[in-house]
Amino acid sequence: MKAVFFRHGIAVPHGTPGVAENDRPLTPDGRKKTAEAAKGLRELDLELTAVYTSPLPRALQTAEILCDILELSKPRTMEALLPDAPVRGLFGELRQLKGETPVLVGHEPMLSSAVALAIGGKASIDLKKAGMAYVDFTPGVSRVAGILRLLLTPKALRSLRP
Repeated sequence: MKAVFFRHGIAVPHGTPGVAENDRPLTPDGRKKTAEAAKGLRELDLELTAVYTSPLPRALQTAEILCDILELSKPRTMEALLPDAPVRGLFGELRQLKGETPVLVGHEPMLSSAVALAIGGKASIDLKKAGMAYVDFTPGVSRVAGILRLLLTPKALRSLRP
């Protein structure tokens, strides 16, 4: 199995008056840059099959943009992608996605922790907003084992768009 770990785009800042932490949406600039990054992701032609997302608005909005640009069906929410969800729970969910190459849209520091654990647990990964990591998981291994194939900043993704 292969998977793309994609951090949500630029959202309304923490502590914005009148906006609860779990209700923060993408900013207009966040939407624009996420769409540009998604166009770069499309150019990589990774044969992505589905988008799974945290149910929080900023991640869900990011996932909807990805689905539109990648021409994939509506994103599916996954509680294991919430910011405070245990990383190992995400891998339990991934094991159920046999035959898929999903995009997993979530939050920091959970996504970077998941990528680090997938590639051996000793790496320090920092996914930027609308950045991505592409991991190739070793089939048939009972523990989490993967190879980091790509780690791209949002700027690098945007540079790939046509």
